[in-house]
Amino acid sequence: MKQYRITSADINSQADTDCYLSPDDPIHKLMPASMLGGLGSAEALANYINANGTVVAGSNKGQTALEQNIQPGTPEWFKHWFGSKS
Repeated sequence: MKQYRITSADINSQADTDCYLSPDDPIHKLMPASMLGGLGSAEALANYINANGTVVAGSNKGQTALEQNIQPGTPEWFKHWFGSKS
């Protein structure tokens, strides 16, 4: 993986704003829910996922490690986390 170093020379100091988000960006719908202590955020996220068909798949390796009492730093731990892609 190639890494890039970003310095202040890479930043356009002539810009009027720091960043720009399109008005139709879904973050605008999710932000108010997060500002209210999370009230409505679950529904907003569910609506976003339903509308866009986006599902983030996770893994249950952490739960499996707890159930099998695999201790961090042991050879079994490294095999569990880095040995397979499942």
